[in-house]
Amino acid sequence: MSKKYGLIILSLVFLVGIVFVLNSTALLSEESKEKDTGEQRMTKEDIHIPLPSEVRGLYWTASTAGSERADELLSYMKERGLNTVVIDLKMDDGKIAFIPKSETLKIYQQTEPAITDFDGLLVKLFDNGIYRIARIAVMRDRKFGETHPEFAMKQSNGDFWTDKIGSIWVDPAAPEVAHYAIELAREAYARGFDEVQFDYVRFASDGTTNSIVYPVYDYKKSKVEIIRSFFKTIGEAMREEKIPVSFDVFGMTFWSFDDFNIGQRLIDVLPYADFVSPMVYPSHYVDGFEGFANPAEFPYEIVKRSLDEGTRLTHGFYSDSDSKLRSHWRPWLQDFDIGAVYTADMVEAQIKAARDAGASGWILWNARNVYEPAEY
Repeated sequence: MSKKYGLIILSLVFLVGIVFVLNSTALLSEESKEKDTGEQRMTKEDIHIPLPSEVRGLYWTASTAGSERADELLSYMKERGLNTVVIDLKMDDGKIAFIPKSETLKIYQQTEPAITDFDGLLVKLFDNGIYRIARIAVMRDRKFGETHPEFAMKQSNGDFWTDKIGSIWVDPAAPEVAHYAIELAREAYARGFDEVQFDYVRFASDGTTNSIVYPVYDYKKSKVEIIRSFFKTIGEAMREEKIPVSFDVFGMTFWSFDDFNIGQRLIDVLPYADFVSPMVYPSHYVDGFEGFANPAEFPYEIVKRSLDEGTRLTHGFYSDSDSKLRSHWRPWLQDFDIGAVYTADMVEAQIKAARDAGASGWILWNARNVYEPAEY
């Protein structure tokens, strides 16, 4: 072989090698991209529990969630067939009860968070198949109000306005209040919660409300318009990011178009919620309501009628079937002794009422997280 032909052959081999390396690199790059995308998709799906066909839930305070009591309640839930927990993200004073990753949220956290192993808790619940709902109290928030006094309700002398139990409230008309709630919801979902539930989305109702001086709300719009706008802002933000969203409302919103001076109406929240949770605690209805001398003694009737009335009330505002409409209801039920001593039978009567009314589930409320053993 001549020297000339040898050089030509070596050159061709070299070129073929380069092409092979480039193609291999491209294939590896595409493979890597597909792997990364798959891992991200897998991770996202892997940290969230699918919505149960029927939500059977208990409420936990942040203090309970961060203590040994959480393990006790988890065992109780597994034994009794409960599949959902609603956990406060804030303490009663508004401080965030865990260490957030978002820098914008860190200024609101407790110095010593009640839930020290936040991610560990969520993993434990996940491993036990528990659907996890993050509860965010919005307008009642001392920490946010003290951090941003320009958005807190005041008295005429400039001091903070407080309700009957001394809580500071923030102005529902301030966009910053909604932005904070959305940021906290994003963090909760990203860390593993399966749904976010917003409570206290309303104007204040307890205390000398006629003495409130609002820093932002100027009365040019009604309270109904302000709260409707708030529901819209929150609901659309959650849906855009595919975060399941629910709202707590007063039980009486299922009975009337009246906003009871808090701005809250069922027809305004429904378009922006995956689920609506009315607080249909029988003890919270006035004596004589619907002919019941003491409504607390009629748990089935109060819950069933409330959910039925809510369905009737929304006719003309909701285009789908009644059964589809009813599936948006997920009531809070009473498991505490107000108005009557609540037994397991009375808890079970409320659960039956929720099922008979076509609700997609229910959640039991007890502020101390002490629940009456019942057949759920």
